[in-house]
Amino acid sequence: MKKEGPNLATPLRYFKGVGPERSKLLARLGLERLGDAFSFFPKRYEDRRLLKTVSEICLGEKVCARGVIQSRGIIRTRSRQSILRAVISDGKALLFAAWFNQPYLLSVLTPKSRIVLYGSVEKDGRHLQMIHPEYEIVTDGPEKELIHSGRIAPVYPLTEDLGQKGLRQLLFRITQEYLYLVEDPFPEALRKDWKLAGSRFAFQNIHFPASFPNLEKATRRLVFDEFLLMQLMIQMKKAALKNENEAILHRSGEKEVERLIGSLDFELTHGQKNAIDDILNDMKQARPMNRLVQGDVGSGKTAVAAAALVFTAANGFQGALMAPTEVLAQQHYFKMAQTLEPLGFSCGYLGPGLSVEERQKTLLKAVSGEIQILIGTHSLIQESVRFKKLGLAVIDEQHKFGVFQRGILKEKGQGSAHLLLMTATPIPRTLALTLYGDLDISTIREMPKGRGAVTTSWVGENKRHEIYAFLDSLIQKGRQGYVICPLVGNESEASLKSALEHHKELSNIFSHHKVGVLHGRMKSAEKKKIMQDFKNGATQILVSTVVIEVGIDVPNASVMIIENAERFGLAQLHQLRGRVGRGEWEAFCILFSEAQTGETAERLGAFEDTKSGFEIAEKDLKLRGAGEIIGEKQHGFPELRIGDLNRDIAILEEAKRAAIQVLAKDPELKLLEHQKLKLALKERFELLSNKPVVLA
Repeated sequence: MKKEGPNLATPLRYFKGVGPERSKLLARLGLERLGDAFSFFPKRYEDRRLLKTVSEICLGEKVCARGVIQSRGIIRTRSRQSILRAVISDGKALLFAAWFNQPYLLSVLTPKSRIVLYGSVEKDGRHLQMIHPEYEIVTDGPEKELIHSGRIAPVYPLTEDLGQKGLRQLLFRITQEYLYLVEDPFPEALRKDWKLAGSRFAFQNIHFPASFPNLEKATRRLVFDEFLLMQLMIQMKKAALKNENEAILHRSGEKEVERLIGSLDFELTHGQKNAIDDILNDMKQARPMNRLVQGDVGSGKTAVAAAALVFTAANGFQGALMAPTEVLAQQHYFKMAQTLEPLGFSCGYLGPGLSVEERQKTLLKAVSGEIQILIGTHSLIQESVRFKKLGLAVIDEQHKFGVFQRGILKEKGQGSAHLLLMTATPIPRTLALTLYGDLDISTIREMPKGRGAVTTSWVGENKRHEIYAFLDSLIQKGRQGYVICPLVGNESEASLKSALEHHKELSNIFSHHKVGVLHGRMKSAEKKKIMQDFKNGATQILVSTVVIEVGIDVPNASVMIIENAERFGLAQLHQLRGRVGRGEWEAFCILFSEAQTGETAERLGAFEDTKSGFEIAEKDLKLRGAGEIIGEKQHGFPELRIGDLNRDIAILEEAKRAAIQVLAKDPELKLLEHQKLKLALKERFELLSNKPVVLA
């Protein structure tokens, strides 16, 4: 019986030089199957193409030096360390090399062996030396067969107990011996249209490039692969939404929305009006709405959501609004009830803090239809929650929820409910093209009239006394202030401010004012009272964790002090700053941080100089990358392996056009020429979900 050969799904543990123990180390890096090795990309490259003889090398350069091992031996130090020293010669000059605590090299570096060393050249008395150079013994073959030297060498991410040299050697052997197993998923016409290299060329040259132009071609092809698969999934998902169950049609209700707008004590901005028009038009269509409303902190998205909820209720349906925190959900409920109930629309709340009896009554009112608009936290997606006729699901601060959580709420309308997502964390253009490509997006750029400007200052500990005096002067004028701490208690580093300890300290310093404290571990009733006291002005200073990050609206608060500001991302800092400047007075955001250099200082400097959330989103993307800003659970797509949403925007846009072109010809990828592409798409997204992906 003929033995079956390996394929891309063959576990790496069965390959020569791997075995069970090493396979466990490789698995930490996501290297489990043969196919994983091809997609395990180097993090950078070193140009080691120039091979010099020992007599040609110069002090201070990082170079590949070739010669013959003349002698070697082990020296023991007083601290019982072993140093293996080798003398390398080319017949004209000597180079010394040293390795610490690697006595096994004595049997590897045998005299008269040809060797190539790669490292930095230093001075050792009258001789040149290399400390811990990477070495490669030259066998009987020519030097062009070297793996680690005489070429553009890949440098891979590592894990503990797994060395660069051994990993590079394994991947070299795999790309040499098994590249024939790689099949190109792209039809020839697609490669020709977009001037793409073939898959085998790309994988060979991404790992062991023959030249930098070849590396560039390989990178472009593999980035294109990644973006094309993502765009195909997005475009197919978008098409599927259009073919969903017939939506819950809304035929009227504009008059009720106009009545709501007329009852507000402020005038809508141009952006708010446009967003409401977009939503109402969507909800009149025969397919479910799938829209995201993005706007800067304080731009008035809640008023837009209220209009959408009134519209669905006016058509005889129910609306649900889900918020990520109890504090925000309760605030939404109070605002909605205060605004909508006088217009004849009943509101209900479902979340922590309700008694068993109150919760049961609310559930019964939702299922009977007595509650027209139900507002709550994650409680809304519990199995026990039922609606009589859900027409609209609104999710505020949608990035705080996973993609599957959003789907659960929508499904409570039997899959036909309209979906409205809202975010005060504006989405950079590149992410809008990728992660949110299946959504229609409305953007609110203006701020409502009557908002005070916010001045931001980044200061060190030496300014604390001055800042406290400034806060006190503003409170004397009738204003209020927040002080944000990264921790609840002293459960972590002593250098970080905790809300509980800082509350005690500030209560002493500001003993002539009322200082409150708020954090997520408090009971619902306690949190509710503390927020109410602050809103009513009974408390002048509120010390809090980031529990107040989103949605808190206290117009009289005009100072935001953020302790250990280096602990927060740009988007989170901007959200916190958005809690002030909501009234007519000038507001101030003060960052305390001792950061002096590096990425942290760059981030804080960027925040101090930037007011727009849209600009901050772009800067945050550049500083931290998409993976840090929007985790996998938020967007439902795999992490990018090689594509970069800043660097590769041009390729991303090409890939989007290519995906639209492919699907225009073959919407369900049924043609024979697209079967390999369809298989690659299925495999890529099954890796994310760990369950079968069904493509028509």
